[in-house]
Amino acid sequence: MYDTQPFGGLNVKARQLAATSSRVLAGLVLLGAANVLPAQQQQLQRGQTPGPRFMVPVFRSNERNMGWQFADQLRERMGGDFMGRTLWIIVKSDIDNALEQSGYSKTEPLNPNDSKQLANLIRAEEYVEGTINKTDAGYEFEGYYQLVRGDGMVQPLPKVSGPKLGDVAKGVSTAIDAARKPIDEVKNCVLKWRQNQYPGALADAAKGLKDYPNSVMARVCRLELANSQKWGADSIITIGEEIVKLHPDNRRALLLLSSAYDEKKLDEKYIGTLTKLLAADPTNVRLIEITVEAIARTGQFAVAKPIIDEAVKQNPGDPNLIRLQYRVYIAIKDYAQAAAIGEEMIKTDTAAADTGFFQRQIGAYQAANDTAKALEAASRGAAKYPNNETFWQLIAQFARQTGQMPVALNAYQKLLALNPKTPALNLQIARIYNEQGEIDKALESVKAAQAAGDDKAAVAGIATAIGDKLRKQYEGDKNKETGLRAIEVLKMAESVQPSEAIYFLTGLLQFQIGAAILQEANTAKSCDGSKEAKNYLTDAEINLPKGGRQFGTQLAQVLPQLQQMNTYPDQMIKAYCK
Repeated sequence: MYDTQPFGGLNVKARQLAATSSRVLAGLVLLGAANVLPAQQQQLQRGQTPGPRFMVPVFRSNERNMGWQFADQLRERMGGDFMGRTLWIIVKSDIDNALEQSGYSKTEPLNPNDSKQLANLIRAEEYVEGTINKTDAGYEFEGYYQLVRGDGMVQPLPKVSGPKLGDVAKGVSTAIDAARKPIDEVKNCVLKWRQNQYPGALADAAKGLKDYPNSVMARVCRLELANSQKWGADSIITIGEEIVKLHPDNRRALLLLSSAYDEKKLDEKYIGTLTKLLAADPTNVRLIEITVEAIARTGQFAVAKPIIDEAVKQNPGDPNLIRLQYRVYIAIKDYAQAAAIGEEMIKTDTAAADTGFFQRQIGAYQAANDTAKALEAASRGAAKYPNNETFWQLIAQFARQTGQMPVALNAYQKLLALNPKTPALNLQIARIYNEQGEIDKALESVKAAQAAGDDKAAVAGIATAIGDKLRKQYEGDKNKETGLRAIEVLKMAESVQPSEAIYFLTGLLQFQIGAAILQEANTAKSCDGSKEAKNYLTDAEINLPKGGRQFGTQLAQVLPQLQQMNTYPDQMIKAYCK
């Protein structure tokens, strides 16, 4: 079967190659099953069941807001044209709720992969996507009718033009109705194919083609039958070329055609088909990498790069070609040039600057060891998508790497505002405050981390670092209050999770404070001071050895001094406390 044929020696199953690597529509999984709310235009009689669920998303357009306006009109039109038991049009509120809860705009189009993901998550079985553009004569729509399940189940619709959006909506609804004529036969064909009922599946495919001669879906089912039944490369090529004539970007057909061309040693067609595969799925980075490797294994190692470079040269400013060139350069790991191409790409196609673009651009700058540019790209991404947590996390990471602590702190605070339950955010903020010497704010963040249930070892570790900073400050200013505060912070760390470091640092502070008090008490001949010094030195003698394994060298230096000093308080108490 051709879905397991190697690409020029690269053993990768075609089904793996066909798997889309689009980013998941973040947050939609939290919705669970979408509420089934009836469309206003559709009604069901008692005992009737709704037909397949059909999604009409926001369309792409050359004018702002036209995409969602046309979607509303088409949804309303189809709600009137189709009986609910024939086709159930998913209402706008279901779609809007899903997008809103995931942080996406309700009025901007998704990319094709995300549209399919959205359809799947709101339990649509069928959907339409495309572009509605303003023209001199009115409006023009170009798009596709698709099934959510099944590779290659995409039916191009004829272009529809009209002076008003309503006229275009009527034409698109009619075109979808026509394209759906063979849908039962297509679904039956696929079901029987999967159940190995090949004669019945073939008969259904033939009936589907009779109902709708331009049916891509019926031909895709025939293609799967040819592949499963091992009809051979020639049959795959015949059926596959019929499909790509009707739908040039059909990934399933291109995938099986590429294997068939490879088997027949038709290298020119093989390479051309692989290039079309890239063009059909330009956001699939993994597919690009595999395709480039496959081209290289034909013995033409650098075929992909000059093909794309020449195409861009011959068609300057073409956004689709520049986008493809960008993907290829990332795939061949020329990250510095890829990043430069990416910046050019969004000049020619501002819509390309989506979250996926910024993520790839950040990755390219990282791979090119340009952290400053990576930070700049992450900042641009966050400016356009302020609710995207990934961008703020990357800003914080790059800002710390480049020593821009205020920028990192702001990013962490943005993240905390977006999602207060994100683990370790308060700890990151505490680290920065501690590094900047803002002890009070650092301690507030540590307490917030403890209250949020962050990792105890991490909370104790930050508190220990703050206590040690205060200890070092005490060594410099000899201010008893500073030393006592350091002990207080270390005790707090000990209450969260004890460690040898906490015990040693606490003991060291107690030794240092006790020694200072002992000296003052001796000068002042103070009974109370002598007793206080004895308490600190006794506590130090208890705590210091608890850190012996980790701080053995330091303990060997301090402990003899402590033991010698600890003989003095009793003598002073005897002398001064009369």
